[in-house]
Amino acid sequence: MIAGRPSRTSEGNTAVRAREMRKPAADRICSDPFAPHFLSPFFLQLRRHPLIGKAYGWLVDRRCPGLRGGILARTRYIDERTTACLGKGIEQLIVLGAGNDSRGYRLVEPGGGVRVFEVDHPATQAAKREKVMELFGGIPAHVTFVPVDFCRDDLRSRLREAGYDRDRKSLFIWEGVIYYLTAAAVDDTLNFVAHCSGDGSSIIFDYFPLSVIDGTCKRKESINMRRRVARMGEPFLFGIRDEEIGQFLRERGFQHLEIIDSSACKDAWFHGVNEAVKVTDIFRFVHATHY
Repeated sequence: MIAGRPSRTSEGNTAVRAREMRKPAADRICSDPFAPHFLSPFFLQLRRHPLIGKAYGWLVDRRCPGLRGGILARTRYIDERTTACLGKGIEQLIVLGAGNDSRGYRLVEPGGGVRVFEVDHPATQAAKREKVMELFGGIPAHVTFVPVDFCRDDLRSRLREAGYDRDRKSLFIWEGVIYYLTAAAVDDTLNFVAHCSGDGSSIIFDYFPLSVIDGTCKRKESINMRRRVARMGEPFLFGIRDEEIGQFLRERGFQHLEIIDSSACKDAWFHGVNEAVKVTDIFRFVHATHY
């Protein structure tokens, strides 16, 4: 990302969730009532001018068919798995590369005993903090902001300083982040989750196959998305071959693995008014647990 400014890819993801909130509740793939409040000035302008916003959406769909559907599927998948983990007694929720993630406010009950740690680059987090202050009049007591540059800072020490307890059962959410990191940063983060969290802790993340990262995938959305994030100063760096993901995670201490692709989400959730919504199949979603 460009130093001193929030992540532009995070802003785009927020806009997709905010647009979904315009549908009736029964028709939404996912529901994030905070997303409209986290929109950047650019996307707020698009929201105020529906015709221009519609044209912009058409352009995104033309250049990256199925991308918006993939983002909605990813949000729904992580929401469902997070809710299930909360019901099984996790004590800490750690959102890595939090961006405008709102799960700590819409899924976690204040005063319910679950501590939320939002970990993100200082520039992105500063903008998020301002919006949260406006919404709640302060940072909710169960939420702690932890500024971290994943490629330079030590995650262990930063979380420990913020009050993280390595012996508690925890859930880590790593949404839309891994492909922007170096292999060393990915290894360091996964090793931390596996060896510095309580029994039964887990991580939910998404990744792209290596072919998307190295440019050998010839799908239109893959090519154009790869070019776009590079121009934005947030290039793709890390991918995994599908046939290697299981061994990759087991070698890093994870035993129970759920791995699905976004096309499975299309079959599960995109029905009725959403039947025609395209969902790219280049996303992979993972829920990995260690014991």
